[in-house]
Amino acid sequence: MLVNPEIQEKLWKFTTKTSYNSDYLLKPNERGKKIDLKNSFPAQTKHFVLELGSGWGEVAIELAKNDHQTGYLLMEKKVNRIIHTEKQRKTLGLENIRYMTVNFQWFFDELLEKEIFDKIIINFPDPWPKKKHRKNRLMQSYMLQQIYTLLKPGGELLFATDYGPYARKTISLFRNFPNFLWNDKEYEFERPGFPISFFEAEKRNEGKRIYYLKRTKPF
Repeated sequence: MLVNPEIQEKLWKFTTKTSYNSDYLLKPNERGKKIDLKNSFPAQTKHFVLELGSGWGEVAIELAKNDHQTGYLLMEKKVNRIIHTEKQRKTLGLENIRYMTVNFQWFFDELLEKEIFDKIIINFPDPWPKKKHRKNRLMQSYMLQQIYTLLKPGGELLFATDYGPYARKTISLFRNFPNFLWNDKEYEFERPGFPISFFEAEKRNEGKRIYYLKRTKPF
């Protein structure tokens, strides 16, 4: 996190406060102490998936319905979206979903254990199209390093965007970070068999081209 210690402490105090409480919400209580993810999910959980910016939760809900042995951790800053997702989770009786409302661009690597996730999903992050705002984009070289650290060997990073310049910049970031591997193509325009969110469906209906990137951490 590229800010001074005083600002870090202010951000920490801010990020640990939330108007929402739930038994399924994981809250960091102490700086420097990582979340015990394995003990935060049911005992039968064998794998873990992280979705950064889970939106209204459609993708995670659909995945969780079909794989009860995988725990899905949803990081989403907007509490109203978490509440919406929680209603769906409760209706379906899913026990393999948990939430965090922290801003993962601030305390991402402080909160989570290394090599814990089998998959990390990033769907349609804010593209920040104006040049002066591009520093706010999620996909940066330091973020790729953090994601790489959190993935298990053989783990996958899935990224999707409908904004061409962001896709091209992300491809460039991957080329400059050769630790990740890709098969056959650097990007695709289809992702068969993967759940489609309401936002993605809208973009498709508008005729937008969607770029899907998949990278793997080698064994």
